[in-house]
Amino acid sequence: MRSPDLAGSRVLVLDGHTNQALACVRSLGRAGATVFVASPERWPLAGWSRYCRSRFRQSGETLAAFAELRHWAREHAVTVVLPQRERSCVLCAAQRAEWEGAGVAVGCGPEEMLLSAFDKARTLELADSCGVRIPPTRFPGSLAECHTAAAAVGYPCILKPRFSDFWDGGRFVADHGPQYVRDAAALEATALATRQGDLWPVVQGFVPGRGKGVFALYDHGDPVVWFAHERLRDFRPSGSGSSLRRSIPVDPRLQQPASRLLSAMAWHGPAMVEFRDDGAGEPCLMEVNGRFWGSLELAVAAGVDFPALWTGLLQGRRVPPPLGYQTGVTSRWLWGDVKRVLYILAGPPPGCLDHYPGILEGLREVLGPQPPGTTSEMWSPDDRWPALGEWVQGVSELGRMVLKRVAAGLSRAPQALPAHGPRVPLEAVRG
Repeated sequence: MRSPDLAGSRVLVLDGHTNQALACVRSLGRAGATVFVASPERWPLAGWSRYCRSRFRQSGETLAAFAELRHWAREHAVTVVLPQRERSCVLCAAQRAEWEGAGVAVGCGPEEMLLSAFDKARTLELADSCGVRIPPTRFPGSLAECHTAAAAVGYPCILKPRFSDFWDGGRFVADHGPQYVRDAAALEATALATRQGDLWPVVQGFVPGRGKGVFALYDHGDPVVWFAHERLRDFRPSGSGSSLRRSIPVDPRLQQPASRLLSAMAWHGPAMVEFRDDGAGEPCLMEVNGRFWGSLELAVAAGVDFPALWTGLLQGRRVPPPLGYQTGVTSRWLWGDVKRVLYILAGPPPGCLDHYPGILEGLREVLGPQPPGTTSEMWSPDDRWPALGEWVQGVSELGRMVLKRVAAGLSRAPQALPAHGPRVPLEAVRG
């Protein structure tokens, strides 16, 4: 696919420590844009790229910190800001008028649209209303209703926090992902642990099958381009993003329900729609990621330049029609495989219902031969330094994780979320 010519564009890529930020920086730099990187990290991954003109270290992830960021963006004549994570989308959308007043186009849709994807309960309710299959699901409003919901969907069940990034009134709190519950005895502790303020977790029945997704760029409710890949290996064996993946044709069985849902959301921007599919029945919706995804580099390498296309749309430029992409492109995230080994060494989470590899199996798949033609997500002949930056950032991340676990082990009383909090993070952040 031919990408838009972005000469003259000055783009600020947020969350520079993420893989998708690096993919954006490379894509936009090659398309002729001047690219800047922002992150709370000192040495963010995307900042190692030769296409990064300059970087800004944020003082935090608050409205005040983003006001400082916006001032810096104005000084550097930035024309587009591209948030990569939910929390950055929330903060940018909460002050869209201020960004646009500074002459900067905001690279995420309006607040209500974002909530339709970021709030898992809203997503599932909307999907159900437009005929997209969802797992057996309940939306409890109390601990007693959690017990009733779990009994209704049947044990074992899964509890999912409502938001990946929850605003507790003063800061964002990341969730720890879906939690498995084998029986009623384990429900109460898990429900309390996954509660976010006064928002109780979504309760779902287990659905067999493999995780599959389709990726799209939408322009005010209309699709611009689609892409698909298959996960060959997840970095967290119990379910997560992938560390090894291959581009494949878009499956109409996934595309059709995803299209109905994104159109119902009047979606604007990039999105990943994730399903669970056993290959026999209708695919079952898991969630919608209303932002760029971690494996974005694979799509770009296969010929779908999502970052350049989205930036072109934001600036009102002509976006060339899709001409297809190359299937069979295989990409490996090496640090993701390192994380996978660490997860395997730690053992499966309590109540895990999927196959969980043993240590020997995990080492064989990571250290053994990879599929023919596998390329490194981080290494590029014209942009080599991020391959080193990945390890610098990864070791730093690992060190923080170890220190956090040591501190948690020494703590006598684990801290919990406040018993009550705002119901919608966008409104809470906006104040």
